[in-house]
Amino acid sequence: MSMSKNLLKSMGKIIEESGSNKITIFTGHLKIDGHLFLPEGKCEECHDDFITLENALICRLSDYCTCNEDSCECNDYICFKYDWLNISIANIVAFSIIK
Repeated sequence: MSMSKNLLKSMGKIIEESGSNKITIFTGHLKIDGHLFLPEGKCEECHDDFITLENALICRLSDYCTCNEDSCECNDYICFKYDWLNISIANIVAFSIIK
């Protein structure tokens, strides 16, 4: 089984157990938040080397703000939003499913 299939399987199990598909993914340079898209049944058009996020927010780690205030908006200018985003599994350093 390839690394990508293992990662997708692992993510699927965590999502199933937690009941949440909200995810934070870290690459070497980016923090990406979104909702993991897992198609029901077999996905003949899905690519094994990518995962798909809905409502993704991408932020560069080197610019990421760390303020803790509820009204903090400093990341609004350095983060980018996408309705759909495909991420190469080979570039994922870490991920966390968020309840």
